[in-house]
Amino acid sequence: MLQRGLGALVALLSVVFLSLIVLFQVALMNVELPIIFSGYLLVLSLPSLVIDLTFTELGKGLEESIATRCGGLQYGGYLIGYVERSLIFLAIMIAYFDSALSYAAILSFLSVIIAGKAIFRYSSRESSDRACADWYILGTLMSITMALALSWWVFRFLLAG
Repeated sequence: MLQRGLGALVALLSVVFLSLIVLFQVALMNVELPIIFSGYLLVLSLPSLVIDLTFTELGKGLEESIATRCGGLQYGGYLIGYVERSLIFLAIMIAYFDSALSYAAILSFLSVIIAGKAIFRYSSRESSDRACADWYILGTLMSITMALALSWWVFRFLLAG
């Protein structure tokens, strides 16, 4: 519950800060750094909150939670999600500042993240539990999709426009 509340607070503060900069055209000496920092916090926190709420809703009516049923590190999914969203944000930031790098390179970078997660996840699973696999794939796809969309939004519309 604390994780969810903290994530909601960070996401809300990031959105408010980014909105103030955009709406009021705040004249900061270096506007890029605060936008990048707030955007990064938004990319980390908002997907975690949405995924947590989604899985809480999907898990209603089950005898035990998916996290308990599938095992793993406590908060391991959160930590892995933070790392993958950080890598996605970093890759898009590099593509934004390095004109020689295209966004097509970002897509090949994403395939490395997904392949790496699949190899490590399924090599360590002995169970053929379908719910665990569905939970893992759904969380990964939601995390990557939201990280891509939010990161692209930060760099495309906030910094470029």
